Amino acid sequence: MKKQQGLSLIELMIAITLGLILVTGVLQVFLSSKTVYTTQQALSRIQETGRLAIDFLTRDIRMAGYMGCASRSSEMQITNTLNNSANYQYDFATAIRGYTAAALPANHGLSPLPKADTDFFVLRGAYGSGVQVSQNNDSGQVFVTLTGTEVGGCTDGSNRVSGLCQGDILVVTDCTKARIFQATNVTASGTNTNVVHSGASFTPGNAVTSWGGNSGNDNETFRPGAELLSATNITYFIGTGTSGRPSLWQNLNGNNLELLEGVEDMSVRYGVDSNGDYVPENYLAAGSIAAADWQRVVALRVELLVSSIDDGVLPEMQTYSFEGANNVSPNPVDRRLRQVFTSTVGIRSRSF
Repeated sequence: MKKQQGLSLIELMIAITLGLILVTGVLQVFLSSKTVYTTQQALSRIQETGRLAIDFLTRDIRMAGYMGCASRSSEMQITNTLNNSANYQYDFATAIRGYTAAALPANHGLSPLPKADTDFFVLRGAYGSGVQVSQNNDSGQVFVTLTGTEVGGCTDGSNRVSGLCQGDILVVTDCTKARIFQATNVTASGTNTNVVHSGASFTPGNAVTSWGGNSGNDNETFRPGAELLSATNITYFIGTGTSGRPSLWQNLNGNNLELLEGVEDMSVRYGVDSNGDYVPENYLAAGSIAAADWQRVVALRVELLVSSIDDGVLPEMQTYSFEGANNVSPNPVDRRLRQVFTSTVGIRSRSF
């Protein structure tokens, strides 16, 4: 009998079938691993974005209304000497105020515009470290300790002296009062830094250019030990980012900055203290708070909806709960992963 050479058709078909089964199993393992990897990567990105967003908001909310040691005094007097002191960008006497995208305030300066049906809020106060007042102010300037000079350190090319630039909006404060003004000139003189507030060469400029010194009014005199700090206006809102997707934005003193891509929505409720014990009795939407009651807001409850950057992460649309209601993505082809982050933050300057 001749020896058989090669494979029979039946053997070849069996081999091909076994090979296909093996390849199918390998592909299935590969696709499952890729799906798990994609989901885990999207979840990690969402959690990172959510934590960072809450951290940004929490840090600045806690400092809202800070005016040095005067912040905790119920009898603190705040005098705003700026022109257009009721303007959105210069109303530093109002520590916090909430809005909705449907009712934008005048002169908000937000770009891009807040996303429809989202909340946003503005925080104002003296953020960052300050410098000590070194001697009594006179009618035209405040004197603080000279801590150093950075040549050409300001945006207009002038010198930054003791961390201050001409044109900065500043707060001088002690434990009973605070005064907001714009520096029109900052120079070093011996061991002092002279911060001048006379003149109107900057925007918004000072409505009151002469105060303190020999006025005889103790409410206008700031003695050694008082602080001089930079006044800051911060707005957080949701707007369209550079990628075309929603992002968390920050407007800092009129400058808009995209912080985190993928933050789709923000809902804010404001804790109002109605009996003076610094504990909120109710958490209300911005439209339910009277203008006079914003001074009684002692906490914020912020809810953020964060989505994955990539679409197609999930096999089907995801249902999620936001603002206490079940929602589903309005776009039927959207299969992004979403997660809701919630945090309640107290305002330190309004508590003991």
